[in-house]
Amino acid sequence: MPLLHSRVSRNTHRKLVDKVHQRLASWKSNLLSLAGRATLIQADHWISTGPLLSHSNNLTPEQLNCNINSFVADGWWDIGKLRSMLSEDLVQQIISSPVGFNSDLQDALIWKHAANGIFTVKTAYELLFANIHQIEPFWKLIWKLKIPPKIQIFFWLAYHDKISSNDQRAKRNLASDPSCGVCGWTSESVLHILRDCPRAQSIWISMITLPPSTQFFNTGLKTWIYSNLLLKTEWNAETPWNIGFVFTCWYIWKWRNQYVFNEEEPLPYSPKTVILKAAREWSSQAYAPQSKTSKTQVSLAWKPPVAGCFKLNVDGSRKSSNGNIGAGGVIRNSVGDWITGFTANLGKGQILDAEIWGLFFGLKLAAERGISNLTVEMDSATAVQLTQRSGSSSSHPLAGVISDCRKFIDQLGNCGVYHVYREQNCVADSLAQASYNGDLGVCPLDSAPDWICSLLDDDVRGVCKTRLICLDIS
Repeated sequence: MPLLHSRVSRNTHRKLVDKVHQRLASWKSNLLSLAGRATLIQADHWISTGPLLSHSNNLTPEQLNCNINSFVADGWWDIGKLRSMLSEDLVQQIISSPVGFNSDLQDALIWKHAANGIFTVKTAYELLFANIHQIEPFWKLIWKLKIPPKIQIFFWLAYHDKISSNDQRAKRNLASDPSCGVCGWTSESVLHILRDCPRAQSIWISMITLPPSTQFFNTGLKTWIYSNLLLKTEWNAETPWNIGFVFTCWYIWKWRNQYVFNEEEPLPYSPKTVILKAAREWSSQAYAPQSKTSKTQVSLAWKPPVAGCFKLNVDGSRKSSNGNIGAGGVIRNSVGDWITGFTANLGKGQILDAEIWGLFFGLKLAAERGISNLTVEMDSATAVQLTQRSGSSSSHPLAGVISDCRKFIDQLGNCGVYHVYREQNCVADSLAQASYNGDLGVCPLDSAPDWICSLLDDDVRGVCKTRLICLDIS
């Protein structure tokens, strides 16, 4: 943002506004299209690199104008038809797209640069500066320092030589005399105010004992500020030096303004006492011991549902090396017998995509088998929260699939979704890991694979696994 020292005009933020408008021109690429309402290849941006039209060659006009509904088979993507028209890599990116095949949600514009689809200034800022790889280390240093926000902003301006010194005011035609209003020095720069003015030097000398060879008074503005902010050595009564430094600079600036604008108001009798008191009070709060967390070891095991009920365990998986995602799930009865299960190779996507799709396919499988009185368990707390939050925004990228999941839950009746730890979800986790071995799409499992029988036996016998759980201690 511009550092303002004059009247704000219509053109003050013009460059920034134009830049944001250019970036926001891609919003329409995130239209969540309902099946049958839009074309797959010619219009929508199904992948991050643009419309599929730019990646498709030798397609007939009829193929280019196929709507999404024509690519759906048995309630999900028609993998064969996608492969007949697109490359394997594109197919893997498309099939994890969060389209609500049975959803009645209206199309919505979403902000693709946020995980929840909602625009924030933070994500817009990150987008604008995404190509800036080298960020000056001072930024992280000043904003992570535990000092009052007003002093952070002051140092941000001071570091850029932008606080309202007489030299700056004269350059902007806001003052006719650039000299120091305290000592009369010909040019009152930021460094002169904070360090080199005799009034400021007297305060610094009272604050610290400097050896004869010190460079404290001989470095440039940025080096002087940055090097002192890095010093965390104890200064006085357990107060680190960098905290004492920022408070000293702040009071020097404050007392300078009082002298200039309040008829040469003198310094306090003991400037060091005033500064030390303020620094101690702030440090006692900013560096006060926070509530500690203690870890306790607990034993966890899969618990079967009550008699006459069923339990669905689902899980998602993602390979960080190539971005492939998969899901798996199993439905068991009250004695732990395998009723049915599935694995799903979902192409490429994010872990939350895999978790939600796993829940979708698990609920869909239960509905197709006519199973009721179903308890659903998964180890993704985020997915559980999204499913349980009935009023969640339609701008969420996964809103269509989440809506379908809720429909299945309502259809099944007496069905609830709950979070468990991974140690209680081992069978589903193994099925999700095994999904990469199969072809794209869903693979139903009417009987348990041989390689998973040992985990099923462990669950039936109630074999416990240990986990450290954090507990808050005040």
